[in-house]
Amino acid sequence: MCNNWNSISVYFRLDIKYNEHRYFSTEYSSERNLKYLILTIKNTLYINTWNTTVTVLNEPYRNETINEVPIMINVIEMNDRPTIQPHYLETQVREDVPVGTIVANFSISDPDDGIFGEVQAELRSQGDINEWFEVVNITKDIIQIRTASVLDADRNLDRVNDYIERARGPTFTFDVKVKDGGGLSYHSIFGITIIDIGDIIPVCNHHTLKNETHRTKKDAIVTSLDRFCRARNYISAVDFFQEVAYSLISDSCNLFNITYNRMVQLQDEVPNDITNCTLSVRASDKAFPTLNTTFALLIEFTRCLSDTDYNNIQWDTGIPGQTTWHKCPAGYIGQVSRYCSKSGVYQDPVYNCTKSSIDNIYKKLIEDTKTGKVDIVEVLDDLSNATTATDENSTLFIGDIDTAINTLAKIVDVVTVNTTNLENITNAYLQTINNILDESTTQTWKVNINQTGSGADAVLKTADSFVEKILTTSKNFTAEISKSNLYLKMGSVQSCNEALNFPEREKEDVPEWAGPRKDKLLIDCKDNVESFSGIMYRNLSMIIPSFTNSTMYEGLQINAPVISFTFYPNIKRDDVGPVEITFQLFNNSLDNARCSFWKESKSETTHGYWSDEGCRLKKYDKDKEVVVCVCDHLTNFAVLMSPSSTPIDEDHRKALSIISMIGCIVSIICLVLSVAIHAFFWRFIKSVRSIIHMNLSCWLIVAYILFLAGINRTENKDVCTAMAILLHLVFLIVFFGMLTEGCNLSYTVLKPLSTRKPGIPLMIASYVIAVIIVVVSMGVSQLHGYGTEQACWLSTDTGLIWAFLVPVLVIALVNLIIVVLVIRTMCGTTAMSKKSSKGRAKAALRCILVLMPLMGLTWGFGALSLNSDTIAFQYLFAFLNSFQGLLIFIFHCVMDKKIKDAFSKQKHKWLQSSQSFGVSEGKRNKTQETSDF
Repeated sequence: MCNNWNSISVYFRLDIKYNEHRYFSTEYSSERNLKYLILTIKNTLYINTWNTTVTVLNEPYRNETINEVPIMINVIEMNDRPTIQPHYLETQVREDVPVGTIVANFSISDPDDGIFGEVQAELRSQGDINEWFEVVNITKDIIQIRTASVLDADRNLDRVNDYIERARGPTFTFDVKVKDGGGLSYHSIFGITIIDIGDIIPVCNHHTLKNETHRTKKDAIVTSLDRFCRARNYISAVDFFQEVAYSLISDSCNLFNITYNRMVQLQDEVPNDITNCTLSVRASDKAFPTLNTTFALLIEFTRCLSDTDYNNIQWDTGIPGQTTWHKCPAGYIGQVSRYCSKSGVYQDPVYNCTKSSIDNIYKKLIEDTKTGKVDIVEVLDDLSNATTATDENSTLFIGDIDTAINTLAKIVDVVTVNTTNLENITNAYLQTINNILDESTTQTWKVNINQTGSGADAVLKTADSFVEKILTTSKNFTAEISKSNLYLKMGSVQSCNEALNFPEREKEDVPEWAGPRKDKLLIDCKDNVESFSGIMYRNLSMIIPSFTNSTMYEGLQINAPVISFTFYPNIKRDDVGPVEITFQLFNNSLDNARCSFWKESKSETTHGYWSDEGCRLKKYDKDKEVVVCVCDHLTNFAVLMSPSSTPIDEDHRKALSIISMIGCIVSIICLVLSVAIHAFFWRFIKSVRSIIHMNLSCWLIVAYILFLAGINRTENKDVCTAMAILLHLVFLIVFFGMLTEGCNLSYTVLKPLSTRKPGIPLMIASYVIAVIIVVVSMGVSQLHGYGTEQACWLSTDTGLIWAFLVPVLVIALVNLIIVVLVIRTMCGTTAMSKKSSKGRAKAALRCILVLMPLMGLTWGFGALSLNSDTIAFQYLFAFLNSFQGLLIFIFHCVMDKKIKDAFSKQKHKWLQSSQSFGVSEGKRNKTQETSDF
C-alpha cells in the first residue's frame, strides 16, 4: 500500500526470478486515494524461499523508478491428516484358520513428506481379544490385518448376550487407527465375526448325576435336565434353553422317558419296592449333533423307611405326601393311620382305635338314655374296668380316650344324684379319669396334641362339670378321693374359720405322691358360698398343650402339678379375693416362671390356652424349688416355665456385682465433684450445653443412689414395687437426657450459625415423655411386673421390660446416627482435610470416646452380653455403665476447655490476691517495727 503518490500516476512491478511467476500474480488496486499491490498465490507452493523486489515506476512506459521494496517469500511445510480406506469394513473368518491368515486390507495415504509423512497403524479393541490379531505394514500405502494366534469362537461364553441369538459366531469390533509423525490420526471401524465350527462336546457336571424325588405317580415330572449339561460351542450357547438335546439310551427300571422340553417323566407309577433307578442319557449339542457325551442319572425315590411303632405294628415303606392305613389290633374298631412327610420321615401313628368293650359301653348308654333306664353305677364300673391298663405294655388309644370322655360327658348330663350311690359314682367316675391320665397314655396324648391341638384339657373340663353337678345337687356332700394320678376333695365351707388350705396334709388322707410335696392352694373363707372342690393333678406336663395366647412365651412347659379349685355356688370374680398357689417344681433347671390358668375356648373352632390374666408371680425360690403365685379368680392353675439361658458362673456374677458396686460409688463421687466444679465456675461457663450437662449429672447421681439403695429390696413387695417404678422413671429421664445431649450437639455442629438453641425445651420434654411412658406402663400392667423375686426392677416374664428397653434402644440408635453425622461433618472441615488418614482416624476415635458416656452408646455392649458365651462383653458393659460418672468427670469436666480457661482465670486472680496480701502484710510489719523502735 502506498499513499504518497496521490498527485502522480505510478506503476508497480514484481521482479521474480526463475520463472516463478506461475506461482504468483500481481494486481493493482486503489481505494480512497490509497493504491495497493495485491500479491496472489496462483498454484500450490513447495518448500522454498523467494527473494524478490517490488519496483514503483512513474508512468508505465517511462521506466522511471521511484522506489524499490525488497520482499522475501518463505514457504514452510504444514502437516496434513492421513486417511484410511475403507472407513468401515465387515468380514468373517472361521475359528480354525491358521495363524497368519489375512483377514482385511486397508489403504492409507498422507500428502506429507518427511517426518509428517511417516504413518503408523494400530488395532484396538476392548477385552483380551487384541492378542488374536495384528497389523502388518505391507507398503507405505497398504496395511493388512492378520491372525496372530489361534482363534476361539467359544471363548468367554458366560458374557454372551441374548441379542446375538443364533449368530454364526461372536462378532468383535476393532478401531483401526493410523497416525502420522506430526500426531494427526484417522480412524476406521473394523468388524469381524469368528465363525463357530463346533469343536467342543457338551460338558456335564459329573459323570454320574444324582437326583432325589418324592414324585412316583404316572406322568409325574421327576426333574429337568436343563441344569445338568451345558453346550460349550458358541452357536448353541447363545440360546441357553435350546443348547443341548437329551435322549434316553437305557433305563434300569423301564419307567422313564425324556420329553421334548428336556423333562424326565414317569411313564408309569413307581412300584413301592423300587427305591432307585439308573438312566443312561446322551447329551448332544443341538447345533452340532455329532458332538455328544453320555452320563448316568441316578434317581432315588424318597421313601419313609419301614419300621415298627411303639405298639409293635410293622409299617412298610411309605410314599412321601401319602397316608398309610392299617387295621386296628384285634378287639378294636377303627383304623390306624400314619403320614409320610414329603421329606421322607414317618410321623407318629394315629390310633383312631376304640376297644369294642368301650365302644359298646358308650352305645349302650346312648340307647339306655333314650329309654330312661340308665344304671350309672354299672356304666361307670364297666368303663373304669375297660380303661384300666391290664399290663405294662397296654395303653389307651385315641379312640378309647375320645369315646371314654364322651361317655363321661354324657353321664354328667343324665346322672341323678342320691345319697346312697353318690360316693360309688364319684369314685368310679374319678377312676376312669385317673385311667385316662395314666402315664401309659402319654404317647397317645402327644399324638393327639400334634394332630388336633387338644390334649387332656378335655379331661379337666369333664372333671369340673362332674364335680359341679354333684355339689350343686347335693350341697352337703363331702369326699376325699385319692388316685394314682389325682387327688379330689369336696367339702363344706361351714367349718372354715379363716382360710381354706388345699390340700391339708395334716388332716387329709392325701395320696403318697402328694404327701411329701409342697404344692398347695390358700384362699380366705367366703360367707356367700356353701361348698368347695379342689383337685390336684399329679403330672399333666406331657399330656396337655402348653401354648399361650402370646408368641412371646414359646417353649413353655408345665413344671408342677395342676391345681383346680372352685366355690359352689359360683361367686363373682370381684368376690374371690387373692388366691395364693404354691407349686413345687418338677424340673429346677427351667426358669422364667409364669403363673397361669387354663382359659377355655368360647368357640368350637379354636382351642383353649394358658393365660396369665389376673395372676402374678409372688415368689420364686430357686434354691427351694418353689414358685408362689397369686390370682384373683378360681380355675385350673399351673406354673409354666421355659429353659433358662446359659447361666453365668457364680464367680463371674460376684465379680460383676463388685464392679457395679464400686463403679456406682466412684461415679457418684465424680458426678458430685463435676456438679460442684460447674457450680463454682458457673459465671465463666454458663451456657445451654452446661445446663444440659448439669441436668444429666444430677439425674445420674439420683439413679446411682436409688440403684444401690433399692435394687435388692425384695423382702417387702410394696416397697419393691415402688422402688421399681422410681428406677424406671429415673433411668428413663437419664436416657432422655442423653438424647437431649445428642440433639443439642447435632444442632450445634450441623447448624453452627443458628441462634436458636433447642436444648432447654428438649430437656423439659424429656421429663414429660418419661412420665407418660411410666404412667401408661403402670396402667396397662396394673403394676404386675414392677418388681420380681430377684430384683426391684421390671419383669421380663410379663414383657414389661420392653417399656424400658424400647425407648433406650431407640435413643441409643438416634445418638449413634448423630455421632456418625458429627464425625462426618468434622472430617469435612478444612483443618481436618489437611491431616493424614491416621490423624483423621485418631480425631474420630477421640470424638467417639468423648461422646460415648454422654450419649448412652455403651448400651451397644449390652446387646452383646446376653449369656455366658459373651462374658467379656458383660464385663465391658458393667464397667462402662457403672463408671459412666467417672468418664463424664474426666472428659467433660477435667478435660473441658472452658473449665480449664475458667480455672486459669481464677488461678490468676488467686495469685494476684496472694501477692497483694503479701505486700500489704510486709508494709504492716515494717510499720510495726518502726513503731517499736
